[in-house]
Amino acid sequence: MSRWSAEPLRIALAPGEAALLNPRGTRVLTTHARSAASLLPLLDEALSDPAWHSRRAEVVLSQHFVRHVLTPPPGKALRRNEEAALVAASLREIYGDEAAHWRIKVHSQPPQYGLLGAAVDESFAQELDALLARHGFRDVSIRPLASIAAQHLPKQFEGWWALVEPGWLGLFGGANGVWQHLAGQPVDADWITALPDLIKREAAWSTLPAMPAVWIQALGVGAVSTPVSDNARWQMLPCDSQIRGALALAGI
Repeated sequence: MSRWSAEPLRIALAPGEAALLNPRGTRVLTTHARSAASLLPLLDEALSDPAWHSRRAEVVLSQHFVRHVLTPPPGKALRRNEEAALVAASLREIYGDEAAHWRIKVHSQPPQYGLLGAAVDESFAQELDALLARHGFRDVSIRPLASIAAQHLPKQFEGWWALVEPGWLGLFGGANGVWQHLAGQPVDADWITALPDLIKREAAWSTLPAMPAVWIQALGVGAVSTPVSDNARWQMLPCDSQIRGALALAGI
């Protein structure tokens, strides 16, 4: 039998945790440090175990390690390099010169709507690429959690989507197949109580209705009940409330 499995290895990286998942089992690595780079030595050591050998790796990055942006509408169709330039300019406007050192992914949308961009520190991404290559991975994808989690939304999604993981809440508003608003912020264990007011506040800056359908996707934070509010149609996306932390991100 080949030492390289045909099954992909799913790796999730979150502050203080890295989770490994394949058909043969799971493993969670922990550290007191919170940066993405601090997880790389743990991952390097763990991948020396043949149990995790594969040619394919799918890396899921916590929202803590990703910056999202919705650009102004370009008003015309753009080439791929022009889209990337518009996303980069929007990130620099928010984050300053730091954004010049980020790796960018672009989600295209019709020209009358903004582009959705996601960025991660380029030096970290390069180190992660090199680490996985050293361990024999030849087919590697590094994706923000939101891009994977969004696949679980209904096809005719319209309203607000709250993507929650330990310590962070991403809020995305969309209708007619396009994203029209986004926000993100650190949260504590009482995030569900604050969610109605957060949506109301963000809706004031959006053309979306203040309280339409709201889909909640809570990963790794335990059991969640819908907020006490009569102004929205709350929907819970399925998740295993028994799985906590980065392992919930790996299994999405």
